[in-house]
Amino acid sequence: MSFLNPLFLIGTVVLSIPVLVHLVRREKSEVIRFSSLMFLLKVPKRAVRQQKLKNLLLMLLRLLILALLVAAFMRPYFSESATPAVVSGQAQGIVMLLDNSYSMRYGTNFDRLKTEANKQIDAMGANDRMTLVQFNDNATVLMKPTSDKYQLKAAVSTIEPSFGGTRYYEAFAAADRALQQFGSQRRQLVMISDFQRAGWNRSSRESVIDKDVDAKMINLAVDNSKNVGIDNVSVDATSFTRTFGGRVVARVHNYRKDQSVTVPVSLEINDKEVAGRKMIQVPVNSTALAEFTGFDLQVGASKGKVKIASDDPLQVDNEFIFSLERREKLKVLILDDGRLDSNRRRQSFYLQGVFAASTELPMEVSLATANDVHADDLPNYKVVVINDVPRLPDAVRNRLNELHKTGQGQLVILGEYSDLNWWSNYPSLPVKPVEKLLANQNLGRPVISMTSFDRNHAIFKKFQSAAKFTLSTAQFFGYTQMELKPGATALVKFEDGSPAMAESSGADRGLVVFGSSIDNASSSGWNDFPLKASFLPMFIEVARYLSHSTENREWYALGEGIPVVGALVGGSAAVITPNGERQSLGELAAGEQRFFTPAVPGFHEIRVGRDSKVIAVNPPSNEGNLDVIPPEDLLASVQSTAAEARSKGLFTSDDQLEHAKRQLSWWYLLVVAILATIAEIYIANKSYRPSSGTVVPAKGTGSGLFGMGRNG
Repeated sequence: MSFLNPLFLIGTVVLSIPVLVHLVRREKSEVIRFSSLMFLLKVPKRAVRQQKLKNLLLMLLRLLILALLVAAFMRPYFSESATPAVVSGQAQGIVMLLDNSYSMRYGTNFDRLKTEANKQIDAMGANDRMTLVQFNDNATVLMKPTSDKYQLKAAVSTIEPSFGGTRYYEAFAAADRALQQFGSQRRQLVMISDFQRAGWNRSSRESVIDKDVDAKMINLAVDNSKNVGIDNVSVDATSFTRTFGGRVVARVHNYRKDQSVTVPVSLEINDKEVAGRKMIQVPVNSTALAEFTGFDLQVGASKGKVKIASDDPLQVDNEFIFSLERREKLKVLILDDGRLDSNRRRQSFYLQGVFAASTELPMEVSLATANDVHADDLPNYKVVVINDVPRLPDAVRNRLNELHKTGQGQLVILGEYSDLNWWSNYPSLPVKPVEKLLANQNLGRPVISMTSFDRNHAIFKKFQSAAKFTLSTAQFFGYTQMELKPGATALVKFEDGSPAMAESSGADRGLVVFGSSIDNASSSGWNDFPLKASFLPMFIEVARYLSHSTENREWYALGEGIPVVGALVGGSAAVITPNGERQSLGELAAGEQRFFTPAVPGFHEIRVGRDSKVIAVNPPSNEGNLDVIPPEDLLASVQSTAAEARSKGLFTSDDQLEHAKRQLSWWYLLVVAILATIAEIYIANKSYRPSSGTVVPAKGTGSGLFGMGRNG
C-alpha cells in the first residue's frame, strides 16, 4: 500500500488531543459538607465502574475517528499490481523471442530453434495469442498478436540465421513493448537462444521485464564448443611496389577447451592462392598467428581472403576478408621561376625536399620552370605546385584551369616574386591578392606569425591530438595580404587576422593558396618556416589532401558505419553490394561526408563520381565464442524484483497516477469515520443523561464529540 498525499501523515499528531482531554478533564473528588446525607442518592460501585469503561470507549472512538480522517486525506491505494488479479485458466498473451544471430549457425542449432518454436506454438491454448520477435543485434517483430497457429508456424519457417551479432537487451526491450499489448491478460515470455555470453554487454541490472511475467528460457547451447575460427587480420593496406613488402597477419582462435588443434592457413589475393600455406598449432582455448608477405599485387584495389581448413560446426568464421591497394607513387610537378638563392639553391629546394622525404606517401617529384613546361604534360600529374611564379603562359593557365575542374589538386604560392595584378584574374583563385607587406616597413614590427588553423579541415585533422604541432614558431618577415572571396575558407591565419592559407568551397575545392614565399630561410627571405618542425608534415598533408590519397582501412565489422566522402569534386554516390545490387547514397558535395552501414558481409564497392574503392566487411568475430551465460542469470538481470515492483507505487507516470486516483478506498475510510462519529455522539449523550430523580455531581453538562459535554 502507498499514499498519494503522504504529507498528511503529520496529522497523526492530533491523535494526542483526546488523550490529553481525557487526562486533563478527569473527575476529581470534592468534599462538600452536608448536615445530613439522608437526601442524597447512594450510587453503587458497579455503576461507577461502568461509567469508567464508557469513558474509555469514548476516548478510543475519538482516536479512531481522527486516525480514519488522517488516513482518508492521505489517499491510500494498493500498488502490488496495476492490473486486476489474473483468473486461473484465463487466456494468456505470449511473446516468443527467437535468436537468429550469427552464432546460431553453429551445427544444427537453427534447425533446433525452429523445432522448439513450433512446439511452443502447438502448446498454445485455444484463446491464447502469441507475438513472434526475432533478434540479433536488433529486434524485429515478425508476427503481431494472433491465435492462428498456422500463421505463426508459417512465420517461423521464413526465419533464416543472420550474420549479425547478439544483443539481448534489445530483445528484452522489444519483448516488454509487445507484452504491454496484452493488458490484464496472463503474460508469458518464451526465449529460444544459445545464450551466448558475448551478447550481454550490460554490467548492471536492467529492470525491463515485469515481475508478473512468466518466463520460459529454452537453452540450445552446446556443452563443449568445437569451433576454430579467424577473429582478426591485420594488413598494411597500401603498397607502392609490385611485390608486397608489408605483412598480412591472421589470428586464429581455438575455442575448444579439451584439446589443441593444428590447422593449415592460406592466403588468397583476387581468388588466387599466394605465398604458400602455413601450418600452425593453436593451444587449448587460445590463439596463434599466421603471417604472409612477398606476393605480387596488381595496380589498384585487390581483394584478400585468409582461410583455414577446419571441419568444425561453425564454418562462417573459417574465412576472413580484407582489401588492399597498390598505388603508383604520387606524381607531383613543381613549377617555379628557376631562381637561385644566395647559396646557389634553387627556388623550390625546401619544397622539393619535403616531398622527397615522404615515406607514408611516396612521391615522384618533377621540377620545371613555368615558361618551359608543356601544357600537354600537365595531365600526367595528380598535384601541381605553382611556387612564387610571376605569371603563367596562357596555354598553361587554361590547361590548369581545365584540370582543376576534373579533380587535379593545385597549390599556388603567392610570394615575393608573384605578380599580384595578374594573379587577381586567375580563375578559381579563392582569394583576391591585395598587396605585399613587409613587417618592419608596413607593420612597424620585426616579424609576424601564424596564430591559428582550422583543425577540422582534412589537412589538419591528423594533428588534432598532436600537442607538439604548432605553426606559431615560424617568423614571417613578409607576406601577401589577401582577401577571401565569397565561399572561400581561411585554413590558416596570420596574427592580424588575414588569411595565410585559403581554399574555395564547393565546386572550386582543391585549389589551395599560401600567402608567402617558402624558398629560403636567409635574412633576405620572407620567412624561416622551412626550418620549423611543422613545415614538413603540413605540406605532406597538403599533398595528400590535393591528391585524394585517403588512408585505406583493411576491413570493417558488420554493423559499423563506413564513411563515404565527396573528396575534392563530389558527385553521385552509390554502393555496390556483394550480390551486385546498387544502393544509391544521393549526391555528395565536395568534402561532404555520409555514412553507410552494410547489412551483409562481403566486398562492397563505394563509388563517388569517378572515384571508387573496395571495402571489406566481416561478421562480428566475437560471435565465434560460444561461452554461455546461464539463462537464469540473464533473466535475473532484466526482470523486476518484488521490491522493484512495489516501488512502482511511487507512480511516476500519468497512467499509474490515474490508476491510483481511481481507487476509492479513502471513501470507505471517510464513511467509517462518519459512522464512528455518530456512535461517539450517541454513547456520550446516553452516558451523561441523568435518570429521573437522580443527582449526579458533574463538571459540565451536555455531551458531544471530544468532550463538548462531560469527560470522564
